[in-house]
Amino acid sequence: MKRQTMVELVLFVGMVTACVLLRLALQDLPNFAPVAAVALFAGYFFRSALLAVCVPLCAMTISDLMIGGYDPRMMVVVYAMLALPVAARGFLRRQLPMGDRLGQVWKPVAGLLTCGLAASLLFFFVTNFGCWLWMGAYERSLSGLVHCYAQALPFFRYTLAGDLTFAALLFGGYGLAASLVPTAKCQLEASA
Repeated sequence: MKRQTMVELVLFVGMVTACVLLRLALQDLPNFAPVAAVALFAGYFFRSALLAVCVPLCAMTISDLMIGGYDPRMMVVVYAMLALPVAARGFLRRQLPMGDRLGQVWKPVAGLLTCGLAASLLFFFVTNFGCWLWMGAYERSLSGLVHCYAQALPFFRYTLAGDLTFAALLFGGYGLAASLVPTAKCQLEASA
């Protein structure tokens, strides 16, 4: 097995395992989870977009088996919105070149914040629209939709905090490793 493939396999298993364990440990904090951040990092790191999409989907599937499921339509929407950040891979790879001098840190930070914020906002708007549409808890009118979004705002702060916290930890940790161990940087360059 090639070294690159072995590194990706170990990272895949490690990311899914860590994501599941964190999601289970933090389930009392609604929507504060590493899943979207892991999807962003997987899209950035893995050579295969399909493999990258499998990271958040596997983490969600395994942890939902332990936590419990919910309406299948909503599960599809939630899973899709948590896999969507992988699509930012090209943008992130352009914005976050590892190994740049510290003085050039604002461009990568702005790129990561943009992607994290976009993932959080898309998740908020799409999943709550699905909730309004299918769950029957809100009146099927514009005022019902607005009420649904208003009721979801307290959860949004946890989503945003989780996405940005875990993205900073993942990308910051990888950036630190890449600066300390030259082969870590070569790993990403080979996967691009």
